[in-house]
Amino acid sequence: MAQYIIPILFLVILTTGWVGVQLIAKKMKTKNHFDDLGGDGCMGCTCGGTGESCVNEK
Repeated sequence: MAQYIIPILFLVILTTGWVGVQLIAKKMKTKNHFDDLGGDGCMGCTCGGTGESCVNEK
C-alpha cells in the first residue's frame, strides 16, 4: 500500500498547484482555463473538436 501513497500524493500536489496557478491567472486577468468553461466554446455541442466553428444546440 505504501507504494501507492507517494504517486497519489504527487498527483494531488500537482493538481492543487495547477488549480492554484489558474486561480492566480484569473485574478490577474490573464489567460486561464477557467474562463473557457461553459462559455461560448464547444461545451455542450457536437462539434467533435474538428476545428470548425461550433453552433450551440439550445
